[in-house]
Amino acid sequence: MDELKRIGVFTRVVETKSFSEAARQLGVAKSAVSKQIAQLEKEVGVRLLNRTTRSLSLTEAGEIFYRHSADIVSRTEVALSELREYQNQPTGTLRISCPVDFGTQHLVPVIKQVRALYPLLKIDLLLEDRVINMVEDGVDLAIRIGWLQESNLVAKKICETPVIVFASPEYLAQKGIPKTPQDLQQHDWVSLSLFSSPLTWQFEHNGQKQSVQMHSQLKTNSVAAILALVKSGQGISALSKFVMQDDIDQGLLQPLLTDYQLEPSGVYAVYPHREHVPPKVRIFIDFLSRHCHNAAWVSN
Repeated sequence: MDELKRIGVFTRVVETKSFSEAARQLGVAKSAVSKQIAQLEKEVGVRLLNRTTRSLSLTEAGEIFYRHSADIVSRTEVALSELREYQNQPTGTLRISCPVDFGTQHLVPVIKQVRALYPLLKIDLLLEDRVINMVEDGVDLAIRIGWLQESNLVAKKICETPVIVFASPEYLAQKGIPKTPQDLQQHDWVSLSLFSSPLTWQFEHNGQKQSVQMHSQLKTNSVAAILALVKSGQGISALSKFVMQDDIDQGLLQPLLTDYQLEPSGVYAVYPHREHVPPKVRIFIDFLSRHCHNAAWVSN
């Protein structure tokens, strides 16, 4: 490496035609440049530069050596540039945990975009509707939906999505349409078992808040199962809008109590440490943020 350093100093002196200017550009003393050139000439065994108090020129041997030195320096700069780019690229394996519905609907297209640009990055996607221990499970990034509790993890809110009360047309035809939040207590409620029971929902209407405590005789740990149960006419439920957006558009599900608002749920990117966030995590979060902000189910 010392030889490569001296070759770099030599080419800088030749190109600037000055020991002083070469030293300034390299950020070292002029005497250090002179020392490096003298050592290089000693190693190659010939004089490379003719020096006078007013001029500096290459010897015949110096001209031959410079042609090769300039090529070496150029190749070295290209190699270092590519190495820096490589270090800034996401590499290795990105292990992501995410709820099933959000992962299949929204992480899959994001993964496609990321892999197209960063083919060296491997993705390990874990889909499950439970909150995992990121450290124990070796997860780099967790996507969580809802209202986060305090923890030692770093959570970045990507966006918010409305929470919608919904039912199937079949159920509403049989049981009637609730007009107020209190009416929900007279209906069959399908609950996600991840939530504590009984579950209290707080609605807001014209600046006034109303709390309704819901008891459920039908629970499941799967968001997909809640959709299936509600679509089959077995009750009413409430979930983030992104989950049932397509079913609403197709008329398979009907939003209820649209004059009342529930607190929107957040879409969060959660990772273990704030300092030194790996490029693979940072880049994936950036892609996911762009995807979510263009989605129809995001709160404005």
